Amino acid sequence: MTFKTTKLRDAISFALIAGATTLAGTGVAIAQEAQTLDRVEVLGSRIQRSEAEAALPVLAITRQELEATGLTQVADVLREISANGPALSLNTNNGNTSGNSSVNLRNCGANRTLVLVNGRRWVSDNGLSGSVDLNSIPFAAIERVEVLKDGASALYGSDAICGVVNIQTRRDFDGAQFNANYGQYTDGDGARETYDFTLGGSTERFSGLLSMSYNKQEAISAGDREISAVPLFGFPATVSTPGRASPVGPYGNFTVAGRNIILDPSRPGCLPNQVCTAATRGDFRNYNFLTDGYNFAPDNYLVQPQKSYSLFGQASYQLHDAVRFSTDVFYTNRTGEAQLAAQPLSPLTISSASIYNPFGTNISGGAFRPTDFPRVFGQEQDTWRFSAALDGFFDIGDRYFNWDIGYSYAENKQLQPKNGFYFSTRVNQATGPSFIDSTGVARCGTPTAIIAGCVPMNVMGGPNGFTQEMYDWIAVNPKNVQKSTLESVTANISGELFPLPGGTAAFAFGLEHRKEFGSSEPDPLTAAGLVLGDNPFLPTRGSYSVDEAYLELQVPLLSEVFLAKSLELSLAARYSDYSTFGDTTNPKASFRWQVVDDLMFRGSWGEGFRAPAVAELFQGSATGRPAFQDPCSDIASNTTFRNSEATRAQCRAMGTPVGYASQLSQTYATTGGNPALQPETSVSKTLGFVYSPDWFSGFDTYVDWYNITIRNQIGALGAQTILNECYYQLNQNSCALITRDTTGAVNGNPGEVSAIMAQNTNFVGGLETEGFDFGAAYRFETSSLGQFQLRMDSTYVTYYGDVGQPERGTLNGDGRISSGNVVGQVASGSSTGAPRHRLRSSLTTSWQYADFNASVTLEYRSRVRESCTNFRSTALALGAVDPQFLDLVNMCTDPNLIIDQYEFVPGSSNVVGVPRITPINYLGGTTYTHIQAGWKAPWNAKITAGVRNLFDKDPPLSSNAFANTFDAQYLIPGRFIYLNYQQTF
Repeated sequence: MTFKTTKLRDAISFALIAGATTLAGTGVAIAQEAQTLDRVEVLGSRIQRSEAEAALPVLAITRQELEATGLTQVADVLREISANGPALSLNTNNGNTSGNSSVNLRNCGANRTLVLVNGRRWVSDNGLSGSVDLNSIPFAAIERVEVLKDGASALYGSDAICGVVNIQTRRDFDGAQFNANYGQYTDGDGARETYDFTLGGSTERFSGLLSMSYNKQEAISAGDREISAVPLFGFPATVSTPGRASPVGPYGNFTVAGRNIILDPSRPGCLPNQVCTAATRGDFRNYNFLTDGYNFAPDNYLVQPQKSYSLFGQASYQLHDAVRFSTDVFYTNRTGEAQLAAQPLSPLTISSASIYNPFGTNISGGAFRPTDFPRVFGQEQDTWRFSAALDGFFDIGDRYFNWDIGYSYAENKQLQPKNGFYFSTRVNQATGPSFIDSTGVARCGTPTAIIAGCVPMNVMGGPNGFTQEMYDWIAVNPKNVQKSTLESVTANISGELFPLPGGTAAFAFGLEHRKEFGSSEPDPLTAAGLVLGDNPFLPTRGSYSVDEAYLELQVPLLSEVFLAKSLELSLAARYSDYSTFGDTTNPKASFRWQVVDDLMFRGSWGEGFRAPAVAELFQGSATGRPAFQDPCSDIASNTTFRNSEATRAQCRAMGTPVGYASQLSQTYATTGGNPALQPETSVSKTLGFVYSPDWFSGFDTYVDWYNITIRNQIGALGAQTILNECYYQLNQNSCALITRDTTGAVNGNPGEVSAIMAQNTNFVGGLETEGFDFGAAYRFETSSLGQFQLRMDSTYVTYYGDVGQPERGTLNGDGRISSGNVVGQVASGSSTGAPRHRLRSSLTTSWQYADFNASVTLEYRSRVRESCTNFRSTALALGAVDPQFLDLVNMCTDPNLIIDQYEFVPGSSNVVGVPRITPINYLGGTTYTHIQAGWKAPWNAKITAGVRNLFDKDPPLSSNAFANTFDAQYLIPGRFIYLNYQQTF
């Protein structure tokens, strides 16, 4: 089948690949497609057709372009496309991502982006949330990545609410190829090395390919970058409250006779294997929250180390001229770890009979951090998939039909060994009564009731007083195991139907049966709540099955008439029957209107859904420690309404004493699955055009508007929301979820919030996002200087917030106060980063001449706004002691901004705005510059070198980032230099 190349066809090709060179360092010019095209299945349609007939909002990234980025993980490539939002990666300020990396199209959430490999679903990551770990897909096996920036549940089912990523693997490869890539930061760390070898061949009927790869990423510590070496850059590292340093360090924090005390770092305190006498009390002084905090930041990783081995094989055999058998196998083994500062031993009760208690009274609410023993979260993961299929074609009259049937099975299993945690039973034993025996050895218990093997724990002797033997007695290394599987059987047929005025109608029809299973098995001690510092959770185990059928119709309405070179309508619908919640049907309609050769319009409307994931349905109760501010605390930032009689009465009724002041910044919150969950639902709309003017040769441009609404959203109320609804709205349902410690067992301060329950639920309201994708490219060639290409690709978000786009301060669909449009803001407290940029854009200039190529890419992210409370409150607290620190309030862009904060009048649904100082900070617009150059050597080799972040651009300072002072979605500070060698045999 031969087609004439036209301006519009070039424009459509541009639309299909628009955005590919948003990728940092991409310097490969887009080659013109061959004029003879086979029928293929393009992402976003199940009907096989020539690529020239399709005009979809699809971003396509070829293998050549992937290699030119200088990156070695597909997650890192997708992280830099303009339509992507904050997503998990190996970069984190202070957290354990289990080594996962994901994609988050439209900032809807990674579990609302469907990931396919060769058109089939990839298995869920170890979190069982429905998102996919892209690090489990071998980079060396990838031939092409396609990104559909539109909802597509009508064709692909659940999860395709905000887009689809399809990864096509290498096929029909003849010969052998070896790649070696090495890079590191100019700071001398974060080295990355990758090696892969691919071997393939084919005969008249058989083709096969085998690819093996090894990838290694070394760690970067937060202490190795100035901006992340302290909790708040520009401030002393030891300011804890206000501030961000931990109030618990190696010199302890103890409550004795109503006083918060700490061991003076210049004094020895209690000595190992010696009875600590009353004379040692003088070694302790009052705890100063401005100077005695612990700087935990240097102990954390900015980049988690990871190592992976991957194997990919595929083969196909032509059984008959019209029937082919194909199969592929993936296997990836990856290991890695996350590291955080040592787990505080808290809360501690130290017996008056302990040899290491000089105060002669029981001490409750004590805390101590053994800083020589950091927490390490290991990851040992195996992912594999097997698939087999028969496909072929047949003719009926002059009608052409394609068919395929296939089976696939995938499994993802991760072992999570942990170090740096403590067996709470042994901690209690080690801080209980103790004595020195006749041989001079410290023993737990009493001379008549010795606890065998126990080593008394000295938490009042500073870092030198806590010995390896003490750690070994209380240490425990829990191991959790998580597993997910996916099994599916599919059958599809597509072909031509009947002639219409605009051409021949076509269809696609398919059936699928799928079963997904997931389990998460905690260490028995973790499940029992006996591992101090390890969030306890009960086992998760569950599965569901689904039967589905879809139908797609392509209806060509007009062709070669005035103002309609062609007009085509596509209709699709998918029926899904789930074992968990029942059935759902989701339709979609789209059109492509080619007005003239130079101009094409396109648009779509579709309904979508996301079925509840295994974790959301069946997760065992799990306990975390979210940050919160207690509404009942007399030191809270209260207003007249917050201090109302109704709120005070509610607080007293639930056990807070008069004058109660909270000392906690985190509390325990327990979440869990809900088998009664219903699916999320969505509506997506797009409208755009592609223009390739005949009068401007080589120039193409496109604009696409999009709007996505998601309702019935699955989630759990946050701890702060539950507290606010209980005490400000007097919502008794929320109050029932809160437990307070009325005896002071938590930290010696009666009244503290000790537990909050928050089960998964469906929220009536949801998320809406709206914006534009737009881009342009200009290609030209000179006889003496070679080929040039300029390409710009951007996403501009106009709205992100509650459905219906309510104004800030009004009620959303769930009857809660809306934050309004939060585009251009940073979600607070995320260890992996959470900026919602209004504009992300990339401009790449590339050049190619003979065997040489080079490119320069400018990657832009617009400014975002955040709360600046940390900078302001810390500066004011320090300034009250030493006025020289007052100037630090100017680290905020506007430290004294007064704006209305909206809240409910207690006991009613009336909302009022209360003017309040709300300091803000702007993270300025940031542009990164990446360069690369390549040479094709005469011995069938390619050598490529590049520099990412050429001008060593630092990320903007962030007051609201978690654990340090820059958002983890920005690039790690420093230049990254890489070199790649490719040899073809």
